Amino acid sequence: MPFRPYDQKKTFLLPPSLDEWIGKEHPARILSEVVNKLDLSCVRVPRETGRPAYHPGMFLKVLIWGYATGVRASRKIEERLHSDVVFMWLAGMEKPNFRTICLFRRTNLGALQDLFIQVLMVARELGMGRIGLVALDGMKMGAYAGYGSFKGEKEWQKELQEVKEKVREMLAEAEALDRIDDERYGSDRRGDELPKGLEDAKERMRKIEGILRKLKEKGDEGVKGSMTDEDARLMHRKCGVVPAYNAQAAVTEDQIIVYAEVTNEPVDVNQLLPAVDGIEEVYGEKPQKVVADAGYTGGENLRGMEKREVDGYIPETEERNIGKKRVRNAELYQKEEFAYDREKDRYRCPGGRVLTRKGTRRVKTKYREREVIIYRTERGVCGRCEKKERCTKTENKVGRAVTRDGYEDERGRMREKLKTGVGKEVYRKRKWIVEPVFGQIRVVQGFVQFLLRGLERVRIEWKWAAIVHNLLKIMRKIQAGEVRLEGI
Repeated sequence: MPFRPYDQKKTFLLPPSLDEWIGKEHPARILSEVVNKLDLSCVRVPRETGRPAYHPGMFLKVLIWGYATGVRASRKIEERLHSDVVFMWLAGMEKPNFRTICLFRRTNLGALQDLFIQVLMVARELGMGRIGLVALDGMKMGAYAGYGSFKGEKEWQKELQEVKEKVREMLAEAEALDRIDDERYGSDRRGDELPKGLEDAKERMRKIEGILRKLKEKGDEGVKGSMTDEDARLMHRKCGVVPAYNAQAAVTEDQIIVYAEVTNEPVDVNQLLPAVDGIEEVYGEKPQKVVADAGYTGGENLRGMEKREVDGYIPETEERNIGKKRVRNAELYQKEEFAYDREKDRYRCPGGRVLTRKGTRRVKTKYREREVIIYRTERGVCGRCEKKERCTKTENKVGRAVTRDGYEDERGRMREKLKTGVGKEVYRKRKWIVEPVFGQIRVVQGFVQFLLRGLERVRIEWKWAAIVHNLLKIMRKIQAGEVRLEGI
């Protein structure tokens, strides 16, 4: 049976053309053309001694294609530059080493924001990324640190004392050796030589002190810190408690990310207003509607949205429970059954008794703080009421209390909005707008864990992921012939 000629040492009469190495319809060509349209003057490029710097466009194309295909580690990218035809074509056969690639990636946080905006402007030019309706959500993304590296403040204090004791022992031993050497060789020895291991011990001591300082700055009792990544926190995910960061994304109806940020707070409540302001900073205008799940609910957020004249859809509970009563002690009168008199600042209970302001209380959690007003009847009134069994189980004389903070009106308006058919329909869009984006980042880009450490560097990685996601959306639209970018 005849075979086609097979020769691994084949030579060419004429040099091959690099441009023929990938097909004319290959998506990498679209990526290359889109990057060529960006203004790269903001990008900082590391220089290598003895030769000019690499072109910033080359770095961008290689890194973006790496993120798009799940190849994010600098060493893996360097390997592909020697073995993968698409990487070779995008790099124009340039082969920067992994250190140069890594340095380029982590030193361009400021430039990344500018590039992020430029990609959004390209999307808008194509009719994508309109901010009429924006959905916001967060995802717990794994940190590059092991669970065992996390310890509580008391554990770190204990370890710090052990390290300090070790440093003292090393210094004492060094001084003793110096005295012996002085007696043996004279006192002209330099004397500033450090004993072996002392610098490592001092560095460990500095790191532990840094961890303790950060934990105290947050004021979080019981929170554990890691020496591997001081900014990472233990967070709950479906698979259990893991070292992670909270990656935030605001997404348009056509799944373009218009805001990307990372925090080490495990809760979402403090991320809503910064996201709305961040979108306005990029676009020069606020989104018309914002939908977010119950993790973003809070009086400050509801009032902030109203002040910004943004139509928000943020429930107090999961979607399946919107409009339903799911409360403890459902057999007792609920707060809604106590009539509030705004003019006289008092409540009237179902039994006709008056509850007046009796004081205030500060409700503080790790990430939020608010003041509530307490309303009660006069002492002993509840105990004599014929409706006491329906109102309270307490046996003390002060009786039933009703609390109120400064955001009751905003909560009431939000509840009523989400009970309407229009409100439910708008909120229902959240699932198919923002949640698939996180799935695409995880599955298509293979982005399941941060590779860099520290909050600032993690923000760089997440911004890269957002830029790549948006470019992939643009590329697919161009490939499908749904949109056309001039010059492509």
